[in-house]
Amino acid sequence: MTLERGFRWMRARRMRTFASAAALALASGCGPRADADEVARADAADAKETLECRITHPELSLGTRVPEASGAALDRRTRGLFWTHGDSGNDPILFAVGVNGQLLGRVRLTGARNRDWEDMAIGPCPGGTCVYVADIGNNQARPLDLVLYRAPAPAATDSATAPAEAFHARFPGNGRDAEAIFVMPDGEVYIVTKGRTEPVELWHWPTPLRAGPAVDLERVREIAPRPTQLGDYVTGAGASRNGRWVAIRTYGRLALYRAADLLAGGGRPYTLELAALGETWGEGVAIDDDGTVLLVSEGSGHHTGSAAAWLRCALPAT
Repeated sequence: MTLERGFRWMRARRMRTFASAAALALASGCGPRADADEVARADAADAKETLECRITHPELSLGTRVPEASGAALDRRTRGLFWTHGDSGNDPILFAVGVNGQLLGRVRLTGARNRDWEDMAIGPCPGGTCVYVADIGNNQARPLDLVLYRAPAPAATDSATAPAEAFHARFPGNGRDAEAIFVMPDGEVYIVTKGRTEPVELWHWPTPLRAGPAVDLERVREIAPRPTQLGDYVTGAGASRNGRWVAIRTYGRLALYRAADLLAGGGRPYTLELAALGETWGEGVAIDDDGTVLLVSEGSGHHTGSAAAWLRCALPAT
């Protein structure tokens, strides 16, 4: 079933998600300067490019074995294997999951605490390839430290990682709620704010990452005005391995950016409505170089078990 056919079917019945009927305001401006923010606001109402995707593995139940799947990352060694983790208050466990939703491993992130884990990534680090876990959730937008954990990427058969490094940062001024990070091939780390109490913004975590007191995050740009509907809150992000594409998702929509455009402030995203998937509390996203996209969701009321879906998207020419 294609997503387009699915959308027609879903419009004939009651929506099962909190997806917004309004367009996702993930627009872009002309550069990381103040005037780029003005362009972003003006562009937010403009039509976006449509992304062509098909569902390859729909509504894979992860059950209660994976509580509140929040972030997602694709394994670098085994195709079809992905990693996810629980939300706030769950054990500091990374779950290895197969392409059909089967649980293949539970790996403890050694030395870490899950205050409010929201997203994860797998990317380069000084020792090779590492897993990054972002303890950045902040529903009340309080001025508190964000924690980024980093450890050598585990195998699904491991019981625990090597001891994780912990890096601390803060949003300068007022706190912000965020649930999305991505790591580029050069090791640069970025956060996208949720938009709950502020515009959707892109922030940079100063690198090289260093242990010690919290550092100030660096604001790159405003991506969109503050959303007016729940379905437009940003809940996850991920960069392709080759660094050409960044996926940003909300509860109701997927947006793919050319990474160069997103970071420099130009170009508009290719977008896709996700209503046909029937997600409840869609949370995480990961993307591969060939247009394979993974989406994970927490489950209804956070108690009915997590789910995942695989898409294959036709990436526009770069």
